[in-house]
Amino acid sequence: MIHKAHKALFVQTIRVTEVLPALLREHADDVRALEQHRFDHSYIQFLDEQIQRSPRGPDWTERLKRRRTALLPFCDVALLRGSVRVGKTDFSVEIDPKTRAVIHWEQYETDHAI
Repeated sequence: MIHKAHKALFVQTIRVTEVLPALLREHADDVRALEQHRFDHSYIQFLDEQIQRSPRGPDWTERLKRRRTALLPFCDVALLRGSVRVGKTDFSVEIDPKTRAVIHWEQYETDHAI
């Protein structure tokens, strides 16, 4: 179940963050799997290992590097993470609820029929 206050903060933050794709901003209200979470340094270590091994190729490794850079300053900080699906496009967004700022987002093209 999505907490109403978290959803309102998430939607508002997405809609006012102009650097996000218009498709995401227009469908921010369709957020699903919204959760408050925190991670510790072990997640950064996991990213470091995956970056070093590069098991999914250079494009994925670059994605992990961007994720690591964005998330590193937020170890042990409560964040909101939500996903928005529009057609075959999934967006994952991390928000710092204290500053109401998007700290990281990713876009995935998927075939949801699988």
